[in-house]
Amino acid sequence: MNAFLEQYGWMLLWAAVIVLALIIEASTAEMVSIWFVPGAVAALVLAIWVDIFWVQLLVFLAISAMMLMIARRYGKKHPKVENGEELNAEAIIGATGVVHEPIDNIQGTGSVKVGPLEWTARSVSDSVTIPEGTVVVVRELSGVKLICEAVNETPPKGHT
Repeated sequence: MNAFLEQYGWMLLWAAVIVLALIIEASTAEMVSIWFVPGAVAALVLAIWVDIFWVQLLVFLAISAMMLMIARRYGKKHPKVENGEELNAEAIIGATGVVHEPIDNIQGTGSVKVGPLEWTARSVSDSVTIPEGTVVVVRELSGVKLICEAVNETPPKGHT
């Protein structure tokens, strides 16, 4: 076993770093550890020929830093949000939709179709029920529920 670890120990370490970085990356919504994968791959390949750990570590850190800088430069040139446009679910605030299932906060029922998507919905006030077919405006987002308020409009013809 000792001979195996002496021969393959550094390669196993870098393989473990690759797997750990991929697991961390897969479990998060943001890019946090993907930069380490190419660096660890390079260090793993280097470990085949070079047994000096600090050289492997230096290559790992240099390539990981280089990947981070490349990604930052790309991110600055290609931002996710342009012209104040929101790309997440909060972009739906202020949008209008049509009630598909009557909204009743007391009963815990209601759904609204906004664009192509149907959302669970609640009224801004517990005392107000909103009947099916009513046009509503989304006032806020609470978890995955839209908090809506009726507007004085009729839905467009053919809108369901």
